[in-house]
Amino acid sequence: MEKAIYQIKNLNHTIMRYCSKQCNIKENLPTPAQMQILHFIGSKKEKVYQRDIAKALGLRRATLSEILKTMERNELISKVADKDDTRIKEIILSEKAKQKFISAKKSLEKTEETIIQDIDSKDLEIFFKVINKMKNNLEERMKIC
Repeated sequence: MEKAIYQIKNLNHTIMRYCSKQCNIKENLPTPAQMQILHFIGSKKEKVYQRDIAKALGLRRATLSEILKTMERNELISKVADKDDTRIKEIILSEKAKQKFISAKKSLEKTEETIIQDIDSKDLEIFFKVINKMKNNLEERMKIC
């Protein structure tokens, strides 16, 4: 019997390879984690801080800090000191990030269409139910550990 964890990992790698090939863009697209962050910041009307991103995406502070450093180096974001509390910094998307996000989002939408092509809606519903159950199993176990 095949192991679910290996199938999930292989599917993820295949998706990433497909996106890269299908995009056929010379410059690097944001990583999946960076895309989530770009989407989160871009969808907010109010100011966004690192703690907001960490909470919303379930990322550890140290992990998020490294991702944001890379994004800042790549000129995708900037950090601006808050006027009321200089210890925290607002995270702002650059124009470059907005353009990359639009490009990557189109690629992901095309990839999504390809992935679910010829899959019955009931089968997709079962797939999402199983994936959510796996995620919940892990989250419950992490509470115990």
